[in-house]
Amino acid sequence: MRVASFQFIQRNLNNISARTSQANDQLGKMSSGKRVEHASEDPVAANGILNYKQELRKLEQYQNNINLAENRLRREEWALSSAETTTQQVKEIMLGANNPAITQQERDAYKEELQSRIDEMLDLANTRDEFGQYIFGGFQTDSSPFVRNPDGSVSYAGDGGQRDMMVGDNVKVGINHSGELVFGGVPNPAGDFTVAYDLQGDSRDDNLRVESAVIDDKGSFTDAHPYTVKFEAHPTDPDSIAVIVIDDAGNTVPADPVANPKTYIPGDKITIDGVDITIKGEAKAGDKITLSSEVSDGSGQDTRDVFDVLNRAKEWLETDGHNPSGQSEMSDILNELDAMGSHFTRVRADTGNRMQRIENQQVTHEDMSLTLNKLRGGMEDLDYAKATGEFSQTMVALQATQTMFGKVQSMSLFNYI
Repeated sequence: MRVASFQFIQRNLNNISARTSQANDQLGKMSSGKRVEHASEDPVAANGILNYKQELRKLEQYQNNINLAENRLRREEWALSSAETTTQQVKEIMLGANNPAITQQERDAYKEELQSRIDEMLDLANTRDEFGQYIFGGFQTDSSPFVRNPDGSVSYAGDGGQRDMMVGDNVKVGINHSGELVFGGVPNPAGDFTVAYDLQGDSRDDNLRVESAVIDDKGSFTDAHPYTVKFEAHPTDPDSIAVIVIDDAGNTVPADPVANPKTYIPGDKITIDGVDITIKGEAKAGDKITLSSEVSDGSGQDTRDVFDVLNRAKEWLETDGHNPSGQSEMSDILNELDAMGSHFTRVRADTGNRMQRIENQQVTHEDMSLTLNKLRGGMEDLDYAKATGEFSQTMVALQATQTMFGKVQSMSLFNYI
């Protein structure tokens, strides 16, 4: 069969062009490091690569969420740690001010220092994160959750919401504690009531104090407070003190205290209307203790507000607390400060648990990322050793084709005439 010169030349040019294109493709893959750059090259591998990349992008988003959550929790942990320190400093102030030998100048210095600690606590309660959002406001993050009133009290303007962050498939972590919980949920060491003392005399060997006043069944408790605990001379035993509890309706325990008085024994439980009251310390005739609750539904006041406790301490400093009533109140204040410190520690521990959970999730994501990248790489990444060998073969074939075409093209019968 006769082959025309045009056909011969065209066939060789097509061959050279194909070899050149193959070499360019191989160079492109060696440059990008990708074995599969287009789905048409390997549809099955391309689909698997796409799925792996989607999972990796999801893990990357979870990592971003983890970083954000960790930063906010670290900020909260710092605020709680500072609140613990401030609480301890307030306790030291109160212990120092409880020395009856201090001068008025020293008392004024203690008051000024205490006010500074209260201001610091308010600043901590209004702590903001790196985006300027208030971390203790619940869902209300754009305005100060704690506001000081003209009378010195502090009101909470936030809510009880907890913001959650997704850090994994079906895994979310709270990134805040509401101010309602942190600064308004201090367990009341006295139980379900606040206590006020009206004690007689100048001094006591053992401060009279309410150790606890607890409602047995809050569901069925009727709102019969405040209660007044009165101590009177025992009508039949001159060496003893009689104790009488009167509710807001004037009912007494026992029903007829004159004919059947209850002898006061420190630590003995007194029960009225389902409330168990335990009082310790030295009692004298004429002493009175008032138990009250600010909760109108009768459920009791089993939590205390941080700023109410601090303002109570401030009021103690502003009055002469070196008397039986003041010393009993001082015992309560110190107990409330201890409860505050323990409460901050518990919330801080919960914050630490959340941070640990985030750290565990981060390790899980890192391990998964390594696995997915290895699987993706097995499908997508180029084997450079193999690719280099194939490129060398292509270049040899291209060079041979070019050389042969040049020699055959120059052949002519006129060379032999």
